[in-house]
Amino acid sequence: MRKNSMIKKIGLLAGLIFVVTSCGTANVNKVFFSKDESASANLERAQMAYDRGDFDLAEELATKAYDNSTNNGDAAVLLGSVMLSKSGIDVFQLVAKLAELSTPATTTTTTSTATDKCSSSTSTAAGSITRLSCLLLNLSTTDVANLGTDVTLTSDGLKSLGSYYKPNPVTDKLRESVSVLNYANKGIKFLCPFINKKTVFKDSIDDRHKDSVCGDKTGTNFNSAKAHVSFALLHLVEALVFQQGILIDASGSTGKVGINTISTSVNSKSFTTVSSFVSTMDEFKTVVDALADTTSSTSQIALAIDGLIVVANSFSEAGVPSSVTSTITGGLTKLKETASTLSKAAGSGSSTSNFQAQALKGQINEKYAGTMASKIDTVCGKKETSTCSETQKTQICASYSGISQGVDPAKLSKPDICK
Repeated sequence: MRKNSMIKKIGLLAGLIFVVTSCGTANVNKVFFSKDESASANLERAQMAYDRGDFDLAEELATKAYDNSTNNGDAAVLLGSVMLSKSGIDVFQLVAKLAELSTPATTTTTTSTATDKCSSSTSTAAGSITRLSCLLLNLSTTDVANLGTDVTLTSDGLKSLGSYYKPNPVTDKLRESVSVLNYANKGIKFLCPFINKKTVFKDSIDDRHKDSVCGDKTGTNFNSAKAHVSFALLHLVEALVFQQGILIDASGSTGKVGINTISTSVNSKSFTTVSSFVSTMDEFKTVVDALADTTSSTSQIALAIDGLIVVANSFSEAGVPSSVTSTITGGLTKLKETASTLSKAAGSGSSTSNFQAQALKGQINEKYAGTMASKIDTVCGKKETSTCSETQKTQICASYSGISQGVDPAKLSKPDICK
């Protein structure tokens, strides 16, 4: 059963990668020594340069083809592949890992162990995407510095850590400063006019998807399946980078302080006074809100979830089988279910994208919310016999509410004083 499943998988992968990277045969001398500067001639030269790994020349020639023809979707597709390659992403590895993580546990190969550095800290969909990000991306020190800002910690329980790493808002300047984002952004802009907006951009909050920015050339002749697969892969790379920005502390090799280090520190500390614990919990909430800002359309967590939705929609538009994409589509289904529950509980007032971001935040924070609930029980005790004053209980429960925002209500265990 496992062997047959893997053979099928290999066949699907080969087909998908062929869709993105394939080209026709051509006479090299005839193509490169021709004086023909038409869009089709430059595109043929660009494809050949890409095939032999000369991505700079491929970009130059494909851009000429793109600029010399107002509707050259095939040039856009090639430019998307070029940008993936220039960003350091191996398309074969990206699709293979995506399919591997989409394979049910009963058919996966034993390529990892319990000590795998990319093993997720959660068993949720967020954990699967985090693992994919870890397997494929290796952000440089400069990239990490540009993705976030160190903010000083001031509460009694946390100031010994120095500062925490706060993801920066996503702007054009930020994308330009992180090499993989810079190339992905270029590819997305080339391809955007050729994407089915009605199906792929439903409820998208990304400004690049607006008609006034993106344009519309979908009525022209081009390979739509290729365009949508390439567009999905570029958005997937972006989403993976943003998720690393949110969870930069999880790698343990950046020297940055994030939610994992802070949670561990709070849990292990013996607080001499309740007031010290109250101020620490309040700052912990502030950190969580900054790490996963669910209120802004330019936060990394908001654009990570938006990007994953675009990935799923774009793969669907291209007809990519679920056996390759289920690690994303399955995770999104669960996130949307949780977002719906959160939306109903909150009533009107927030957009769908806010609740989806909250649900992703909740998946990331589920473990830490549980740890903090136990810590609060330890410090304050049971509600009826609590050593914490009513004012302190109110402050602590408000902080806990922020820390646990978005956690699936069915999986949320509140501290006794907050019930």
